[in-house]
Amino acid sequence: MSIEQEVMWLEQSVGVRALGDRAVIAVSGDDSRDWLQGQITNQLEGAEPGDSVYGFVLTLKGRVLADAWVLVREADVWLDVPKLQVEALFERLDRYIIMEDVDLENRDDLRIIAAQGPKANEIDGKGWPSDRLGVGGRQWVVAANDLSTELDRIASQANALGGGRVSEEGWTHAHVVRGRPRFGVDFGEQTYPQESGLTPIAVSFVKGCYVGQETVVMLQSRGKAPKVLWRWKIDGPEPPAPESIIMLGDSKAGEVTSAVRDGARSVALGYLKRGNEQDDSASWTIGGRSAEPVGTVEEGPGVGSPPT
Repeated sequence: MSIEQEVMWLEQSVGVRALGDRAVIAVSGDDSRDWLQGQITNQLEGAEPGDSVYGFVLTLKGRVLADAWVLVREADVWLDVPKLQVEALFERLDRYIIMEDVDLENRDDLRIIAAQGPKANEIDGKGWPSDRLGVGGRQWVVAANDLSTELDRIASQANALGGGRVSEEGWTHAHVVRGRPRFGVDFGEQTYPQESGLTPIAVSFVKGCYVGQETVVMLQSRGKAPKVLWRWKIDGPEPPAPESIIMLGDSKAGEVTSAVRDGARSVALGYLKRGNEQDDSASWTIGGRSAEPVGTVEEGPGVGSPPT
């Protein structure tokens, strides 16, 4: 199946993929919900079993340690987080359990399946809302031993809805084309929330205190993040490599984080340093080729409705 077909599924019907780069941390105990409210950038108050909330876990200095889908259950909460950050998250979260009745558990016996697209909610089975591309979506957490069976079941229903199973290449392509950055690829531990472009869907500015909030609020009030993630079009089909320099005339203005071929051209995500975003010059180049800044990630199709 072609990458173009898979991206079309994700945008117009439904595409299904097991997310091998994500892991599950269980948060339980009588104080778990109240305690977690002080650890996540988004609003958990009022969330009911079956709801999900997307947000960041920050360092004390306000940088993104990990992104997380908070999956609310009857007796506990599951955090869908980057697998590579599990150890760092345990160290960071455990540090802030003082007198609260909260337990953390690495559920390495669980796996995550995501269905993305406008028809994702037509697939049977319990799960949680999980819009990872700005097109609508749902996700399921299944036992590792049942992953293959459950993936086949969900993919079969996607086929009946005009979609299907999506490859790693198709998944990557869709994220770049739709301008939806990924942790560990387009943003990471050195990134402030406002730099990622995901603030509208990951950060609430009306909730109570959380770790790292002071820096986030300061950047928001000043409106001057050190750099901001943008969407780009680049002449020629060969995608520039990650960390390729974005040039404005003879000056280094930023760098690419990810890029893919899109027909006769390339599209990319890449950061612009503060101060360059207002320049209307036509002399943008990436890897020696003409480039065009399309708009910020925050303004793009991959970012959905803001949190309340």
